[in-house]
Amino acid sequence: MKKTKFVDEDKFFPLGKVLPAMITLASVAAGMTAILLASRGEFEKAVIAIILAAFFDGFDGRVARLFNAPSQFGVELDSLADSISFGVAPAFVMFFFTNQNVKSFGWIISIIFAICCVLRLARFNTMTTKENVPEYWSYFFTGVPAPAAAMLGVLPLSLFLATDLEIFKSPYISLIFMAIVALLMISRIPTLSLKKIRVSRNELPFIYIVFIILVGLLYFHFWGVVAFVWCFYFLTIPLSVIKFLKMKKEYEGKK
Repeated sequence: MKKTKFVDEDKFFPLGKVLPAMITLASVAAGMTAILLASRGEFEKAVIAIILAAFFDGFDGRVARLFNAPSQFGVELDSLADSISFGVAPAFVMFFFTNQNVKSFGWIISIIFAICCVLRLARFNTMTTKENVPEYWSYFFTGVPAPAAAMLGVLPLSLFLATDLEIFKSPYISLIFMAIVALLMISRIPTLSLKKIRVSRNELPFIYIVFIILVGLLYFHFWGVVAFVWCFYFLTIPLSVIKFLKMKKEYEGKK
């Protein structure tokens, strides 16, 4: 018996297939909104918009896998969206915040930051097609990922919002830090991938307690928690390198 089609599949597309792209575009909207808010001097809201963009970026891939909808279109769209939300948006936010006080040099650093983000994303897309990568590399990213770089790029602003210390409004601190983060994005320095981090059962209660404390503190000291988390991440980069070299040595010793 021939089955009757109630929906013409040539005319209609499953919502689950387009949902990941919608989430990705929401990330672009958040990044563009961050630029607008920064131009108006609403820097708190601008950073929150970038955080929201990172939240959307973390979910689009998972939603795509949930609905079995990963595609090359989604990969390319995600990279284009990231270049705006995590390259262009942080560069503009920091330019409006303090970098414009050093005229052309502040604009040059903002351009370099955005360009390094684009270069990193282009490299990441080409690396996904390569094979024969040693197993230990799966535990690391090559350089700082774009969403993390965006948050590190606006870290001086987050520190100012957390402490009210005028030193974090210094354009020179901002420019130096943005230049360092830009180089980290395109560097080959290994940084830890949270997807591969494993913890023992004995450590779980401690991790839960720390997580609950951080969530509770978000209500009372939001910017303090945000600044602490990204300062902590920045400090883990040297530890990532040490861990990488140790795993590389162990791998090569087994060959």
